[in-house]
Amino acid sequence: MLHQQTPFKNNNMANQALIKGAGIAADTFSNIQGGFNAGLQAGYDTEAVARALRQAQYQRNQDEAELKNYVNSMDTIDVAKVEPGMRDEVNNFLIQNRNKYAKAARTASELDADDPAYMKAISTMNEINGSFKALSENLDLFKQKREQYYDDTKNNRISEASIINGNTDNLNSLFKNNDFDIVIEPTGTFQINHDGDYIPFSDFEKDTAYNYHLVNNVGFNQIMDLTNKAQNGGAKIENALETNYKYQLNGMFNTMGREDMMSMIYDTVISDTPLNMVRDENGKSTNGWDDSYLDIENDKQLRNWLANTYLEGLKKVALGSYNQKRAVADQKIRDAARKSRRIAEAKQNVVNASSTTFDLSDPKQKEAAALYLSQQAADQEEVVLPTE
Repeated sequence: MLHQQTPFKNNNMANQALIKGAGIAADTFSNIQGGFNAGLQAGYDTEAVARALRQAQYQRNQDEAELKNYVNSMDTIDVAKVEPGMRDEVNNFLIQNRNKYAKAARTASELDADDPAYMKAISTMNEINGSFKALSENLDLFKQKREQYYDDTKNNRISEASIINGNTDNLNSLFKNNDFDIVIEPTGTFQINHDGDYIPFSDFEKDTAYNYHLVNNVGFNQIMDLTNKAQNGGAKIENALETNYKYQLNGMFNTMGREDMMSMIYDTVISDTPLNMVRDENGKSTNGWDDSYLDIENDKQLRNWLANTYLEGLKKVALGSYNQKRAVADQKIRDAARKSRRIAEAKQNVVNASSTTFDLSDPKQKEAAALYLSQQAADQEEVVLPTE
């Protein structure tokens, strides 16, 4: 993974003398040497020239120390945070490139800013500095991915699709090994050895055998919302209602990432069996599944199949709810009719009764007696208003 680096600028250096001053000091040393030789021939004060020569040497030593200090203060990597199995390779990379950086800085200090060799030296310094930053970030990211993988495994967040495809087997054998064999590339990324093959760390970010995906909880929650809607609606999904559900499912699956679609096939969040494994007693698919749907060229067919398969599931839920509500309604109708008949029979018994004597052991007579008594009480309480 490459990162944008801040270009090297002369005014960002710890001391401008690193590039400019070091070059001036070198020129001064050369000029004084020439003056010293001329002085010997012309009879000048050789002691004064010697002092100037020593001063130039002192300045040159100062510039050298300044150069080392700057190189030591450049972006680097805290080796303590690096996995023990990677430290030797990281140390070698740092040492080699520090030397290259120092050499480029020395070269730049001896050249004019408009010299092509100067620009090349500055470019080398920027590239090395950038590679240190990139390597540091990649090593941090590797550690984060390792810890995140362990956490996702512990909490059962990883999709069954990544397990079936063998991705988790690769990661288990790689992450649990502390003796990492890596090759660091000039840009700061690296490759890591797994079973004899060097795998680019960038593959951990791509849809490869060294990446994994989580259960698509968002997608399953959307399906559950539609399921609850179908359950509570209590109506058959057909005609305009079916069109409405189709529209929602098509919108859902047509915008879904491929790894999330795999989760909707393999993960049993809301079912007991993966969708592509639903079979009859003869082992034949009962929902129209075809293994060729997994081929990337059949992506559209896969999306259509998922939408239609989940629609059929919603239809079954809706039909079950409809039948249940219909049965409850029918029972209420039967209960109301039965009650009406009992009341009618009781009234008829009152009319047919020749006396107020009732056989209370007979349920119908008992009900007629209750009706009769309530009628009598109503008659007694009836108030007749006086008339003029």
